[in-house]
Amino acid sequence: MNGGEHAALALRRLGIRLVGIAAVLALLAGLGVVVFAGVSWLMSPRGAGGNCGSAPGAVPVQAAGPAKANEEQRKNAAVIVTTGRELRVPDRGIWVALATALQESGLRNLDYGDRDSLGLFQQRPSQGWGSPAQIRDPRYAATQFFQRLLQVPSWTELPLWQAAQTVQRSGFPYAYARWEQAAADLLAAVSPTAEVVAAAAQCAITAGSVAPFLGGGTGCVEDDPTTNGCVTSVTSYALTQAAAAFGGLRDGPIMRSTSCYAQRPASQNSDHPLGKGCDFFPGDLGQYANGAELERGWQAAKWFRSNAEALQLSYIIWQGRIWFPGSPDHDGWGRAYSGGGIYDPRDATGGHYDHLHVSFLR
Repeated sequence: MNGGEHAALALRRLGIRLVGIAAVLALLAGLGVVVFAGVSWLMSPRGAGGNCGSAPGAVPVQAAGPAKANEEQRKNAAVIVTTGRELRVPDRGIWVALATALQESGLRNLDYGDRDSLGLFQQRPSQGWGSPAQIRDPRYAATQFFQRLLQVPSWTELPLWQAAQTVQRSGFPYAYARWEQAAADLLAAVSPTAEVVAAAAQCAITAGSVAPFLGGGTGCVEDDPTTNGCVTSVTSYALTQAAAAFGGLRDGPIMRSTSCYAQRPASQNSDHPLGKGCDFFPGDLGQYANGAELERGWQAAKWFRSNAEALQLSYIIWQGRIWFPGSPDHDGWGRAYSGGGIYDPRDATGGHYDHLHVSFLR
């Protein structure tokens, strides 16, 4: 074997070794990715209740230190925070409100402003915000701000300046962004141990996420977890899925209470005594849902409607409307609810303005 042949053989052997080394390195890299992903998954905090994950209703900016505010500003901030809690507004909404008031008035209840603007949020009587006296009531002004913010679709996904701008319609929309940190510090200072009373957005209610009910049988044969009565197997399954999606059926981030089985002597066609009907209350019995309660009710209605086939739904009644699977909408969501000749559709409870009724096929 001459020198050229020796060189060629050496190069071939070197090439084989390099290929082998490359394969080993690739395998190790792949294993590293798998191990990293597995460890990351194990170390990641698990959300409560199946579909609960990150909290779009939470404040995305952490408090960085003492709030730089005087006594007047703290007093007005406390009114905004208290009003938000009473309306069950997620913390993110209260954060947006504080930043808005900081920009508009310096958190002072002004009796003057641009044109006819007044108060903490510089709201204008000529634009339908209320009378001058009402606007200068901090509690009223904060309520007006929150109610309009909660009507904005997907407001929890918007940056602070954009969420504020959808309500205020300012000529300087980006100016709200400069108050993000100050508002977070102030919220922490005003309510350092504040409970998250309205985490409607804490649970991401995922449409179409429910596996179909595969059980059989009919009749009121399962224990009702909401009362001392009974429910059908499919109703029991639906309640389990709803509890996971809503973060609970009582005193949770979506539902304040739930009730299924009930004797209804005056209503022979009611599904409640058959264990096939349930009432979900985002707010209080007998009170028209508004603000965050109304938003949570619509979230739940959308979730039930999206999972109607899997949960074997018969119909949904909410906000004076009734919807049947497979039926087209008329003049809005579902069609107008008449009360079935039994209930007064104008009443908070009779018209289902305080609760969402869901009935199941069996």
